[in-house]
Amino acid sequence: MPCRVYVIELGRDAGRRRDPRLPWVYVGSSARDPEARFEQHRSGYRSARLVKRFALRLRPDLYEDLGAFRGSRLAREAELRRARELADCGFVAHCDGTSYGRDAADWSEWDAARLEPVIACLDAAALELADSAFRPLTAERAARLLHGEYGFWVRDYIDQDDPPPGYGLFPHVRLDVIENRLTQIWRPEIEASKGDKGQAR
Repeated sequence: MPCRVYVIELGRDAGRRRDPRLPWVYVGSSARDPEARFEQHRSGYRSARLVKRFALRLRPDLYEDLGAFRGSRLAREAELRRARELADCGFVAHCDGTSYGRDAADWSEWDAARLEPVIACLDAAALELADSAFRPLTAERAARLLHGEYGFWVRDYIDQDDPPPGYGLFPHVRLDVIENRLTQIWRPEIEASKGDKGQAR
């Protein structure tokens, strides 16, 4: 039976973060589709206490590049590899009773080659961010928001108390890589339509 690896973002109280922008995540695998397994975790069915208490949302940008595996053994091996990879880029990744990266001090952000398999997730988050921003976003500003930067300027674009889902979703990717990608896809009409929306307020 085919099995899939999935990644669940955990809430702030799950544990001390290595970087305030990088959450703890849980990496698992199942023969069920990730959405169904996520709901099982939330209801407590065969769920680690950490996940039942702190599960926030699925993170397809961290697992969609992995296809289905033939059998649970191969899926569990991939699950472990993904947990270690996520720990290598700054997350604390909980998997099979171990929290990888919890005591590590340094990490490296993803480059363009590593982002490529899940680039559609970045594109979708950028467009959603542009749609929910209070005013037109440049590619540079959008990249900084996706990277999870803080500052007084952020309030000019989004509500930090109730941010759009894309805010801070990619702190594990180099900022220049995000900005280069957005420069490729950013369309003047997005900024123009946001300008029209801002004038209507």
